[in-house]
Amino acid sequence: MTLLAAGCNYHYSRGQTLEAQQRWEEAAIEYHLAYVDDPEDPDFIEALERANKVVARENFVRYKDYLAEKQFHKAYARLLDAARQDPDFQPVTAEIRKWLRVLISGQVKFAFESFQSNISLADEIRLMARINTPNPGQVIEGEIEIDHGIFFVEDLLYEPPEELLMYYTLNAIGVSLVHGRTTRKQFTNTEFVRFINFRTPVLDEIEGQMGNGATGEKLKNIIDHRTTIIDPESPGTYWTPRINVHYTMAMRQGRIFVQTDLERGEFTPRFLYFNRKNRRMFVDFGRYEVHQDPNTRRWGLKRLPLAEDDYFQLLWQNIALKPYFFYHGDVLEYVQPREG
Repeated sequence: MTLLAAGCNYHYSRGQTLEAQQRWEEAAIEYHLAYVDDPEDPDFIEALERANKVVARENFVRYKDYLAEKQFHKAYARLLDAARQDPDFQPVTAEIRKWLRVLISGQVKFAFESFQSNISLADEIRLMARINTPNPGQVIEGEIEIDHGIFFVEDLLYEPPEELLMYYTLNAIGVSLVHGRTTRKQFTNTEFVRFINFRTPVLDEIEGQMGNGATGEKLKNIIDHRTTIIDPESPGTYWTPRINVHYTMAMRQGRIFVQTDLERGEFTPRFLYFNRKNRRMFVDFGRYEVHQDPNTRRWGLKRLPLAEDDYFQLLWQNIALKPYFFYHGDVLEYVQPREG
């Protein structure tokens, strides 16, 4: 007990010294250690709250700097730290409402005939789906699990006009290869081999509005919506897309009608689910199959029906992603052109 008390007094005393030197972040750590040792001590509680309020304001300044530099993930992390340190700091509360957290997911099934030599000789091979985002020039990657083909990745948007959410499109499907690993050094060269390459589809026109942005409706469970999906009987044929497809979209009564210059629209998602109350969005690309023609060695893809074998049942089991699995009002469904 004597040693425990001495430890508490040490952390508190150390925190006071750091506070006098205006080293608030370090002081908060010491006060927190003192508080952990004795959560009932009023001096420890008051000191920790005092230091946390100062650190919250310091983090908010850093948040603004990162935001100006468009380092969104670093900015958002600082904002969350400030919110945790001082939940009553109103500027932080106001800023959090401006952010939209986005989950992008889908499933890709592969039909491999053979690997090229440069793939088979790689030190590390990862199947990847690349996604274009509303941030100009930004592409994010989701690793495709080999066992079940599911990929998912999270994104952050700051004060996005809802029309910009139309810019989530499929960029490419391929493999990330790492070469050059030795016993003395880590990976030295990374290469991305594209099987399917849309690059950046060009959205020429958006007609209509996505919705009224209402948040008062009761949240619905996405898994209940999935049981109502009716897909066409035929999933279509494999095709090899060209890069930079041009397309237009028209939004009518909960549907997004896509028109392209190729009469195929697999680069768009299948559904958008909005949870405006909690500032979250789920972008569902559905299911794909990627296949290499044994004669031409060219890769093609086609979209598979969801109604027959929905991957969402597996994704639903990821507890960390559960906040994304609720939505308001209607689901926005992409209606895509089909072959013929």
